[in-house]
Amino acid sequence: MWNCIPPFPDILLSRSLSALGLRFSSQRADPSLEPHILPQFFLARPDSWQVQHRIVEALLDHLNLGSAVGNESHRKWESFVFEDVNDDFYFHFPSFPPADRITNHPILELIPPNSLSNPKVKHVLVPSKPLTSEDERIYTPQFSPSAFFRAVDEFRSGTEDANTDTWRIGEALIYGEVVSSTQTMFDKNPSFFRTLPSPIVSLATVQLAGRGRGGNAWLSPAGCLQMSLKIRVGLKGSSGKTGDFLFNSPTILPSNLVFIQYLYALAIIDACHILNPTSEWAHKVRLKWPNDIYGLFPSSQDSPTSNSKSTPEPRKMGGILVNTSFGGGVADIVIGSGLNVLNAPPIASLAQLASTPTPGLSVERVAAAVLISFERIWSSFLQNEEQGFHPFMDQYLRSWLHSDQLVTLTNRTPHRSVRIVGITPDHGLLRTVPMGGGEFIDLQPDGNSFDMMKGLISTKKG
Repeated sequence: MWNCIPPFPDILLSRSLSALGLRFSSQRADPSLEPHILPQFFLARPDSWQVQHRIVEALLDHLNLGSAVGNESHRKWESFVFEDVNDDFYFHFPSFPPADRITNHPILELIPPNSLSNPKVKHVLVPSKPLTSEDERIYTPQFSPSAFFRAVDEFRSGTEDANTDTWRIGEALIYGEVVSSTQTMFDKNPSFFRTLPSPIVSLATVQLAGRGRGGNAWLSPAGCLQMSLKIRVGLKGSSGKTGDFLFNSPTILPSNLVFIQYLYALAIIDACHILNPTSEWAHKVRLKWPNDIYGLFPSSQDSPTSNSKSTPEPRKMGGILVNTSFGGGVADIVIGSGLNVLNAPPIASLAQLASTPTPGLSVERVAAAVLISFERIWSSFLQNEEQGFHPFMDQYLRSWLHSDQLVTLTNRTPHRSVRIVGITPDHGLLRTVPMGGGEFIDLQPDGNSFDMMKGLISTKKG
């Protein structure tokens, strides 16, 4: 920790950052180079392109505008606006100019000039057909939607959904190179969020205002996967029909919604084993209660010349944020996640867990593997929902960092020393046993903060 009187000496900062393996420039940043929110593409799996049409139709029906989809030459609308509390979504049906006519930032050629000045306005581009490889090279150079959709098909192993009235996770995608926050776009715009059919994924390369649990910020440096998944489920005890959701579809006890963050965490663990079947590094990916993803890295105390190795050092690589809204007997759920995939040191990432480069490790493939793993786990959970989390308990406890960990509860007066023994299968609480004996002490995930490095559990602030 430095305590220097400003201005901070550039030479000291430069040498300090260099010692950490970081690059440093004393030149001041050009304000014109600061990132701006860019338009997003609204896409669908090429073999399920009608999904895009159906979602747009749902938005237009909500606005009483009728259908703008179908045969491109007969489209009624060139654009429409969906206004909401936090953002106004401007949907455009663009025509792609020839490459030799693009003069500025390519994607900005597809929206009205000077339309990025209002941060409340979010532009969404609705192409009439899947992007070609040349389109991706020009308009989405940081992310390949086609590679993502191919990976979705690969990890789903070609199985087809017998229900033709809906679509599956990973078949509808909103992608933006630079966005404010994939999570905010959903859960801070209640009308838009409720109107959007499910499931749908929002994915970004860069977030300017990424969010973590408890009001924390989530940074998104290059190589990080950040996405939010919207799903919808009926609540036990409800009947009838709301919007596009039939109540004879799977339903869930409200008390079981807490397990979604645990199920999604297990999906990330599963995805790592799918991507690394030899488990050279996948077994090093672990879970921190209730919603963080860690990796086990060589300790910073290890010396290259030492013959002995110390205990691996857990370092955070990602996190999960779940928000739920209720209405009309349904729960609309958005699961946000950030995961470091290809980040360079000193940021901990999946790529750094492997001693050798892992073929096929990309943001597109990791995103697809996580989503398809969650789809399988979520379906299994709904089919056996009366058992709560019990069928997944052993897998979860094998993957987390806390079995028999000794911690101090500072949310009790006086403080109590306890041993962690698991989570409760009925309500997803952290179960602990007092060191001096006595009854279980169970802790809610939303009311407590876990400082794993200090061995403390305290009341969450903020």
